[in-house]
Amino acid sequence: MVGRILEETGITVIDTDEIVRNILKTKNNITQKIQDEFGKSVINNEGSEYINRKELAKLVFNNDLKRQKLESIIHPEVNKILDYFISQNKEKSTIAVLIPLLFECRLESFYNEIWCVSCKSKIQLERLLKKGFLEDEVKLRINSQLPIETKIKKSDYVIDNSGTIEETKKQVLSRLT
Repeated sequence: MVGRILEETGITVIDTDEIVRNILKTKNNITQKIQDEFGKSVINNEGSEYINRKELAKLVFNNDLKRQKLESIIHPEVNKILDYFISQNKEKSTIAVLIPLLFECRLESFYNEIWCVSCKSKIQLERLLKKGFLEDEVKLRINSQLPIETKIKKSDYVIDNSGTIEETKKQVLSRLT
C-alpha cells in the first residue's frame, strides 16, 4: 500500500517482492537452480507461475538452512536487477526501494533514509488470512524475520499501517513534505 501511495505522488518505486515474483513466473537460470535444489515438487503444473510459491514456502519456512539456501539463490539476482534499475533511474530525485528483508540482508547502508512500515500483529494476521494464507504459514514467515521492534529501532521513520488507507496515506504524505 505504501508503494502505491508513493507512486501516486510521482516517486519511482521498485518492489523487491515484485522482482522475486517476476523471476519465479518463468523457467530461467534461477528457477532451474531452485528446482535443482528443492525438487520437482516446487514446479507449478497449473497456473501462471513456473515455481509454485506456496509449495516452496512450505519447504523453506520450516527449515532455516533451506530458507538460507533459497535466499542465496534468489538474492544475488534480485540485487543485480535492483542495481540496474537504480542506475537507469539515478537522474530522478527520489527512488523508493521496497525491501522487506532489508536488515536481514544487511543492505541498510546503501540507502539514504529507511522507513519501516509496521502493523499491529493481530491486524497483520487478519490481513494475511484474508489473502489466503494459513495461520501457521503466517507465523512461520514472521518468525523467519527480525522482530518488527528491531526494524523500528533501526529505521529513520515509521509508518503505522494498522489503520485505514487514508491514515497510512496521511503519514506518508506528511513525511514527504
